[in-house]
Parts: sequence; C-alpha cells; structure tokens
Amino acid sequence: MIPDFLLKTLITATAIVVLAGLGEALEDDAVATPTKGEGKPLEATENAAAGFTSKEVTFAAGKIISKAYLALPAKKTAGPYPGILVCPEWWGHNDYVRMRAEMLAKLGYAALAMDVYGDGKKAHDPKTAVSLDGALKANQREMNARVLAHLKFLQARPEVDKARVAAIGYGSGGDVCLQMARNGMRGLGGVAAFHPLFNVVPSQPPIRKATAKVMVCDAQEDPYVHLRKGKVAAFRKEMASVRTDLVIIPFPDAMQSFTVPNADIVGEKFRIPQAYSPEADRKAWGLLRGFLKDLWDSPQ
Repeated sequence: MIPDFLLKTLITATAIVVLAGLGEALEDDAVATPTKGEGKPLEATENAAAGFTSKEVTFAAGKIISKAYLALPAKKTAGPYPGILVCPEWWGHNDYVRMRAEMLAKLGYAALAMDVYGDGKKAHDPKTAVSLDGALKANQREMNARVLAHLKFLQARPEVDKARVAAIGYGSGGDVCLQMARNGMRGLGGVAAFHPLFNVVPSQPPIRKATAKVMVCDAQEDPYVHLRKGKVAAFRKEMASVRTDLVIIPFPDAMQSFTVPNADIVGEKFRIPQAYSPEADRKAWGLLRGFLKDLWDSPQ
C-alpha cells in the first residue's frame, strides 16, 4: 500500500517549495559565535519578517560541545511546534543545513540544525570530511549520545512539542538518522533521509522493533551506493529485522547531493560524483512535507 504522503505528492505536483539561494558556498569557513540564554524562549530577530526567528545555541553532546542552530516559526502563536532535527552531510555544520532549518521553520516547525562534529566544525575538502565522518561513525555509542543530546535539547525547548519530533538528514547525515531509527531511539516519531549512503549496522543493545516511520529518497545514479551491488537490499534487510515502517522512493536520474544547490560547483572542484537537480530537489521537499504532515497534525 502506498503511504498517503507519497500518493498525495505524486498526484499533486504543485505541492513544492522553491529553494532559497545559498549566500555562500559550502566550503566557506565563517562560523558565528553562539549566543547565551538558550533555555529562554527565542526573541524575535531581524529574520522575523522572513517567517522565522533563529539563534545559535551551545550545549554538551556526548564528548563534544555542540554549536547548533535553532530556527523557529515567526508567528503570533507561541506553539508548541513539532520539532525537527536536521543532520548535515559529511561536510558538517554549514550554511546548507541552516538553510534547511530555516525552510522548516517557515512551514511551522521548530528546527535544530545539528552539529555532530562539535564546535561548529566543518570540512573544506573530501579528505577532511571522510576523516570527520569516519571518526563519528566508528564510535556508535558516542554518535548515539551526540544525537540524543540534540534530541533532548530540542524537546526541552518551551516552544517545542516534545511528543512530536522527527529527524531528517542529507548524505552521510541521512545515515546518522537512519541509524537512530534502526536503534529505536525513543522520542523520534519519524526519519527522512535524502541521498543517504545506506550504511546502517545492528544496534547495541539489540532491539525487537523500531518505532520511527522512515522515508528514504534514493539517488539511483549515486555511484557510492549503486555501484556496490546489494547495498540497498542489505539495508532493507537490516531495517526489516526490526520491523521498520519503511518506504524507499527512487530518484532514477539523481546523483549524490541532488538537494544541494551548489553541489555541482563542489563536485567539479574536488572531482567527486555529485550534482544538484532542481526537479528532484523540489520533488523530495514535497515528499518531506507530506511525510511530516502524515506523522502529525502538522502546521501546514
């Protein structure tokens, strides 16, 4: 049976959002200093006219200090709003993950752009990205602790409905979210992954059933995934082992990072196989909106 969100999106092609442009490239290394007072309700900022308010927030997450980015709807009602964790690609906490948090806030969600490497750390070349991402994934216990800290921080915000929280992720960040679904992380109602690498391992300790609903947008021209025969099938098997409510949506002509507007520039610079697809990006965003709406009585 086709999920309602997927059926509605396939039928209603007009349910899409045009992406706001990125002001800077992913490799820009400017990082603002976090502000204090994260436990207080957000004050309206200069972004209020754009439909959201935002600030940088700092808190302990496992063995690191996260410098994350919180975006909230700029509405007269104080909420509480459904919360969304946004996990970045292997480049780390950059302008792109912040942009996605802002887009979600404009739709009526409280969104936290995660800092899974700590101290706002970002990679500026593939070698560094592989090193940072590899270190994160090598210690599953620590990775879980970092994600859980972000989840608890978001749930503790007075503007957030802690019973309605989901996570979305891009590229290797999609794998982080899928792993949390596989681990049965309590408090996550749903997970959406865009062009992930499908790297998921058994949870420790073992669980019997995953609780989060999962949607995956699969870039079928991604050589990291589809030149390795059986990778997606192995992922399906692993998620089925804990009876995950899973749907994988194929994007036949899409490459890795198809949702990232400057992916072509970065790909050409470092000679890595990734490319932006406006059409696929719009479709994926529409699917996400439907997925979240079906999870809860959404603000849309």
